[in-house]
Amino acid sequence: MTLNSSTARYAQLHDLSLARCCCGRLMGEHSWRESLPPISLYPGPGQDLVENWSMEQHTKASPTNAYGTVDFQDTATRVCRAKYVRVAVDSKPEVLLQLMLREWQMERPKLLLTVQGGSENFTLPLKVKQAFSKGLITAAISTGAWILTDGINTGVSKYVGEAVKTFGGHNLRKRNTVGITPWGVIDNNSDLLGRDVRTKYVFRPYQPLGNPLSKRACLNGFHSHFLLVDDGTLGKHGCHQGLRRKLEKHIQLQKIHPRESGCLWCVVVVEGGPAIVSTVLDYVSNVPPVPVFVFEGSGRAADLLAFLHKQTANDRQLDADIKEDFLLRIGDVFGVEMAEASQLYTLLLQCMDHRQSITIFDSESDDHAPADAAILTTSLKGTRASPAEQLSMALAWDRADVAQKEVLVYGQHWPVGSLEQAMLDALVMDRVSFVKLLIDNGMTMSRFLTVDRLEELYNMPQGQTDCFLHHLVEDAKQEQDFSTGSSREVTPIPGLVNAPLLIAFNFNDVFVWAVLHQRQQMALFLWQHGEEALARATVACKLYRSMGFEARQGSMDDNISERFKKYSLEFGQLAVDMLDCAFVRTSRWP
Repeated sequence: MTLNSSTARYAQLHDLSLARCCCGRLMGEHSWRESLPPISLYPGPGQDLVENWSMEQHTKASPTNAYGTVDFQDTATRVCRAKYVRVAVDSKPEVLLQLMLREWQMERPKLLLTVQGGSENFTLPLKVKQAFSKGLITAAISTGAWILTDGINTGVSKYVGEAVKTFGGHNLRKRNTVGITPWGVIDNNSDLLGRDVRTKYVFRPYQPLGNPLSKRACLNGFHSHFLLVDDGTLGKHGCHQGLRRKLEKHIQLQKIHPRESGCLWCVVVVEGGPAIVSTVLDYVSNVPPVPVFVFEGSGRAADLLAFLHKQTANDRQLDADIKEDFLLRIGDVFGVEMAEASQLYTLLLQCMDHRQSITIFDSESDDHAPADAAILTTSLKGTRASPAEQLSMALAWDRADVAQKEVLVYGQHWPVGSLEQAMLDALVMDRVSFVKLLIDNGMTMSRFLTVDRLEELYNMPQGQTDCFLHHLVEDAKQEQDFSTGSSREVTPIPGLVNAPLLIAFNFNDVFVWAVLHQRQQMALFLWQHGEEALARATVACKLYRSMGFEARQGSMDDNISERFKKYSLEFGQLAVDMLDCAFVRTSRWP
């Protein structure tokens, strides 16, 4: 029996539609009317296998059809939603960062923590898991860091999600955990397609519990944002790594303070396969090098790096017998032959050429600082920033503990004026712990405070307090004009315009500045320094009462007047306590 031509043609097309393209899709899933036909991994009879499939030649860019807010469906305890967008693999990092900052309204990062490690599920020892989870999230929350992962619900990304769930709190705005994930490996990615044109963003329900038989991955529900990287392939991993590195480098260039060189960047390594060894080498051999923080005890690549880092300390070479055992260990850990184990050993040794950029954290050791402080210390010490820049970065993080242990150390050279600038920044940023730290390390107000600096403190933008102070000044001007019939212009003293005048009672002046700017914790700290504590407590009590009266007269928010009342009562109680103390002491006199 023979087939007619149309039947044969149908059979040929049917067989072709079931063949697998080099991009990972079935031929029947393609539409190539306006482009070259796809290339099959399984050519028909008489056809040669073509291996030169390329994204540039065989794919076509089009406007993204997947963006909005994904609503994860398996979180019974709380609502978990994340912003997402499908982007091309060749997207420009500056455009992506602009999207994240402007469209997603993410706060500009003060630290970049990029997590690398195993992509398949693995078990972490309890102490390592606790140190990693608490350390990573505490470091991120305290500094305003962004955490970058692969975003999938397996391996190290899943552990990051669990850490966010346990230690991240319920304030979703403070979660800046970004998954950079290949679009083609996401299970049920069709659920993320489409957009409701009536609203800016559409809520897309997504079930992160995937099919156990599927070779694809699910998104982790405790990430806050996703960049879904599309290179036109399906079911193939790795396409996102190049874009991730470009974005990381671009974020690192962003300044978190006008006097700093850029955002600090630290790579955290947990477990990992053979590819992680090359990844670590890529980071530490970068110019400038990116510091790498390795959790020893997490398994595979991390443990191999930790072992070799310790064995080659002080420029030691591996003994022949240790090297042989180590090669066997590499083969057993990764399940590779001796030739590949030897290549990996060479890469590991090359990593050790940059050992100063690698920090090993042993969760079992009692000699280490807490994991969060150790991560931040690695970030600081891995940069080429000057001590003044490091102090400024620690100040932006509000981590006085890190500054005290690693920056404000004996013998450190400080350029003229750098500590005074740090004190000014600490006051403006309301960093009470840093003001205390600088005073404890010898910074005196008589050395710091000048007329110019006091003017700078009052003229610094302070948000809502600026509006209230402006209201008070305008009110005072109107009262002066009403009582005198005119106003007088205050002129500077002749010959002293450019002189950096020192102020006699400087603690009092800074104290009044803190009260007027509603910096209650700063005011309470400054109140403890200097003289005339009773008088200053009384002045603060009266100032807050007067400001509360002005707030009520100006029909401002009731919360403002209540806050002034609370602050006034606190200082009033301090004044009463001091009087009681004085009465007890004087009553004992003969």
